[in-house]
Amino acid sequence: MATIKGIYNLIKQDQLKGIKISVMDQAIIDAVESEQSKTTKEVNLTFIKYKKDGGENGNN
Repeated sequence: MATIKGIYNLIKQDQLKGIKISVMDQAIIDAVESEQSKTTKEVNLTFIKYKKDGGENGNN
């Protein structure tokens, strides 16, 4: 049984090969990509470690 994600991948492959896609194919692409943007978020983090004065081992 085919999944929507599998069909999406096949349509994208055809699109990359230069094959024209139908209106229904474009609707599937739009639906999958809009759902991906709702569930995927990009996060940037920075970790800063503070050292105590007097040494690196923190025994002060």
